[in-house]
Amino acid sequence: MIDRESLKSIKPLYAAYLIYKYLVFQFKLAVEGISDWKDRQSPSHIAVPPAKLRYRVHGDLDKQSFLRIGTNLAQNIRDLCASVGRDIYSFECVLDFGCGSGRVIRNFQDAPASCQLYGTDIDAELVSWCDKNLPAFRFSLNGYQPPLPFEDNTFDLIYAISVFTHLDEQFQHSWLRELQRIARPGALLILTANGENCISMLPSSYHGQIRKDGFMFIIGATGKLKLDKLPDFYQTAYHTKEYIYRTWSAYFDVVGYVERGINNHQDAILLRKS
Repeated sequence: MIDRESLKSIKPLYAAYLIYKYLVFQFKLAVEGISDWKDRQSPSHIAVPPAKLRYRVHGDLDKQSFLRIGTNLAQNIRDLCASVGRDIYSFECVLDFGCGSGRVIRNFQDAPASCQLYGTDIDAELVSWCDKNLPAFRFSLNGYQPPLPFEDNTFDLIYAISVFTHLDEQFQHSWLRELQRIARPGALLILTANGENCISMLPSSYHGQIRKDGFMFIIGATGKLKLDKLPDFYQTAYHTKEYIYRTWSAYFDVVGYVERGINNHQDAILLRKS
C-alpha cells in the first residue's frame, strides 16, 4: 500500500487525493451541521462552536471529542502548573496564546476574580465566537506576526497548546521573542511540541534528517484544499528534545520537559522568564 508521503511525489495522484479528501470532508461537514442544528433546539444545549470551527482547532468534526479533549487539555495545564508547585488560579494574569474556539479556556470558567484569563488568536471567526459565547474571559485578535495587543510584562502564566507545532523556525523565533516581551519576570510558560512520540509516527525516511537538524517542518495541503482554512504557513513542525533545550533556552529557562504531557500525545515544555 502506498503511503501519503510517497503519494506526494506523484503530483497528479496527490492532487486527486486532496480533491477526494476535500469532497468527502464537505459532505461530513454538512451532516455534522444538521446535527448541530438539532442540538441547538434542545433546552439543555451547551454552547459549542459550529463544526467547521471545531475542526479548525481540533482536527475533527465530532462535538463530544472536542469537549472531552478540551477538558483533558485543561487538566494537563493544571497538572503541569502543580508540577512546579502552583495552582493555575494562583496566577494573576493568564494568557491562552492561540486560544482557537476556546476548547481549553472554557474549562476555567470557575476562576476567581483574582485570576484573569485572556485568549488571543489569529482567526477572527474563532475569536468572534469566543467573544459571544465565553463571556468570562477577554479575547483579542492578533496578527500573523507580533506584536500582540498587550503591554510588556503583563502575564505571569502563558500557555500555548499546539501552536509551535504548526510554525516554521522563523515564525517560532518571532513569537518566542514576543512571548518573552509580554511575560513578567518569573512567569511560567507552557508550550507544546511534536516530539519523539509524534516523530515515531512519521515515515522512517524522515527520521535521519530530524535527528540531524532537531527540527522538521512538513508542508501538506495549501490553498482551497486546506481543510482547516488556516493560512498556508500553518503546517506541521516536529522538534527533538535536544533542539528545544538548545534553541528555546535563548529566550527562557527550560525548567521542565514532559514527554507526552499534553493529551498523552504532544510533549509539554515548561519555561520560565528570568
